[in-house]
Amino acid sequence: VVVGAPLDHGVNEDLTREERWNIIWAAVNAYYTLDAGIALFIATGAFIASLVVRHLVDSTCESSAWVVSLVVLILRLLDFSCGCISMLRNPVPSRAGFLCDILKNMVITCFQGMCALVQLILGFVLIGQEDCLLNGIIALVSGFVLGVQAIEETFVWMTVWFLWCIAGKDRQVGA
Repeated sequence: VVVGAPLDHGVNEDLTREERWNIIWAAVNAYYTLDAGIALFIATGAFIASLVVRHLVDSTCESSAWVVSLVVLILRLLDFSCGCISMLRNPVPSRAGFLCDILKNMVITCFQGMCALVQLILGFVLIGQEDCLLNGIIALVSGFVLGVQAIEETFVWMTVWFLWCIAGKDRQVGA
């Protein structure tokens, strides 16, 4: 066997256009699952920090910043779980199957952006209150990081959607 030499199994080893796009969808699926895992780790840290400040730091600040952190944590857990399930069920998704992933991730990114905005506003409100400086800083940092992730993911998913549309045009032209 020569490395790099084509295998001769009596079958054409060339991939079709659809198969090449399916490999791209699989790579994007793996990327967003990894990205969702990292974001879940960050959301867990932000949630733990908000709980620690709320319960362990002697403070008279009455803040509900931990609730927003919990919502973000649940959203990130849902995002990561959906990515893992998608990869386990169908590691190389079809074009139609991947459209569902694109739309689902656009919706999750939209909710993530809304949560980031809520955290940023809450952080600014808390900083202005007496004895809430630490809670406000945690909310601001969490909101900023979440907002950056939402903006980055928006660009990624818009690009992936554009590629998905190009793949459909290739398919129609080659048909």
